[in-house]
Amino acid sequence: MELAFLYHALATGVSGHITLPFQQLIEVQAPSALPFTGGHSASRVERFGYGDIVSFSSASTATTGSESRGSFHTLATATVEGLNILNVVTADRVVARLASKYSKDTGDQSATIAGSHFVNLRIAGYLVEVEIDPDRLKSSRRSEKTQFGTFATAIDVEDCSGLELLEDGAIHLPEFGRIYLAETVVTACYQSITMFRVVLGCAVEGSVAAAHASTNGEAMPG
Repeated sequence: MELAFLYHALATGVSGHITLPFQQLIEVQAPSALPFTGGHSASRVERFGYGDIVSFSSASTATTGSESRGSFHTLATATVEGLNILNVVTADRVVARLASKYSKDTGDQSATIAGSHFVNLRIAGYLVEVEIDPDRLKSSRRSEKTQFGTFATAIDVEDCSGLELLEDGAIHLPEFGRIYLAETVVTACYQSITMFRVVLGCAVEGSVAAAHASTNGEAMPG
């Protein structure tokens, strides 16, 4: 029986929610999403700034879903350039890339975050090197239930005075907050990567996320 595939792909540039000193949503910048039928979607935003809290020079995203002879393919990418959060976290470029494949013959799913990277990421002035394992999703457990597993990437901040690595993988900076880098989430038919998630805990409270991509989908009889 011929299979139909319900595509899923989503990519976003920057979004957030400020709770102190005021309540304000930072609307999703440069979103792209696929319909179940696949295809292509792209978006771009130039020179965005939200007060002195978060700014970037450009954000672009793209999502693609296509079919080959033996597989269904899904790709989501998000790129943020000139990112600045409270003049404490900065990066020249942040790229999230997530590609997935579903085999028509076996129903096997595979995904890779190869190509996801940071360029000149600095926290409190310190250059932070982040090595992202492109095969990390292969070792993540999948469940038939709707259960999420989050795996924050390991970071070395031993030589960065004032920065502390917490047990959950976050980088803690006193009177700033927690910074999560390259988080992945996996379920039975879904996976995502969020390159930046900052939980602010100072005079400004709230959260900011940057460069998010998610993909895959589910097959059903045509």
